Amino acid sequence: MSTSTELQGQAPSGRLARYGYYFKESGPAWLAGGLNIGGASVTNAVILAAATGFVFGWVIIPAVIAIWAAGYACVKISVVSGRNPIAVMRDEVHPVIAWANGVAILLVNLVFHTVQVVLGAAALQLLFPALGVRAWGVAFVIVVALMALLPGRSRVIEKLLQFFLYILAATYLVALFVVPIDWGGVGEMFTFTLPSDATSVLLFTAVLGSALAINVPTIQGYGSIARGWGVERLPLIRFETGLINVMLTFVSFAVIIVVGSTLYAQGIPATSAVAAAESLRPVTGDLSAVLFAVGLLGAVLTTAVVQTSVAGYVVSDLVRWPVRMTETRFKLVQAVVLAVGISIPFFGWDPFVWVSWGAAFNSTFMPIGIATWWYLANKKSLMGEHKAGPLLNAGLAFSLLVAIAAAVRFWYVTL
Repeated sequence: MSTSTELQGQAPSGRLARYGYYFKESGPAWLAGGLNIGGASVTNAVILAAATGFVFGWVIIPAVIAIWAAGYACVKISVVSGRNPIAVMRDEVHPVIAWANGVAILLVNLVFHTVQVVLGAAALQLLFPALGVRAWGVAFVIVVALMALLPGRSRVIEKLLQFFLYILAATYLVALFVVPIDWGGVGEMFTFTLPSDATSVLLFTAVLGSALAINVPTIQGYGSIARGWGVERLPLIRFETGLINVMLTFVSFAVIIVVGSTLYAQGIPATSAVAAAESLRPVTGDLSAVLFAVGLLGAVLTTAVVQTSVAGYVVSDLVRWPVRMTETRFKLVQAVVLAVGISIPFFGWDPFVWVSWGAAFNSTFMPIGIATWWYLANKKSLMGEHKAGPLLNAGLAFSLLVAIAAAVRFWYVTL
């Protein structure tokens, strides 16, 4: 492992050159980005904008601030302690807290894994319509299995995630210039209106929950420990965590602006990101729909692989198995997740029925995770000189407030 002095010696002294170096060295944050800029986040933003237009788009702002603070705190705790996220909770807080967080991560992760399968199959059918969606669903899971179960693929997945997330972002950038945007209506996003009816609250919470997801900080923490990163990498971790959340902000706003200007304006409902691409085809043309399908396919493919790793890491950590991708038991956990995924095309289930509820469930349990990370980030005996400063503490306080407010409002209005 490099020392802090060695890392500083490798990084250029100029700010732009140093950021370029950090960009090249970044890695685990792209795993996190694959989860919170993946198919579920895009789909929830599409459904919200198609149903309500621009008015609730402001939810992206608190969601991004909250996940930035939670993500950086989780990873910082891991690299300072040299322990995996669940192990730190178990050793430094209580086993019950570790299990509560671990089970919540596994349930949320599994719900969104099934969504990736359906989105991947739909994107493939959009690109290659000769085969039915069920056949493409089976093919998608087989490809995910090959990528997930082979050793030594972590860095490859990180680079693939970078590439496909660029395509996804570039597609919406192009769409902003091609689609007739209602720029006057875009201002409604910043009136900070709150949803009042049960349907709007559910959609609002779904967008918030898919961005502020409990499995996102966790996978970045596990990825950083797997890389052997320590405190010398904290400047790099701050950079890559910020970069991913800038991308999340852009993609989410772009989705809401494009869909709100077109599908909502025309009264066309949307049930998924792929359905939105099909609906937009008459306006944006075939090229835009194809580009979006390719970007979405790459995002859901790599996200689905990462989700199998999340399950392997968390289960191994909970039951005190060796937390390594090469372990047979780690791969067996991945195989269980893949088996659930392949049941979707075989039985024809519709996981989009579960998406909003999965995100709402995530919002319900996220406060436990944030509160735990906040406590650990300020534990002097664990963090030493790296305990949380004023900015991180303010960010975590805001994150906890947002997570609690979302959970309370969702359950109050729903019940």
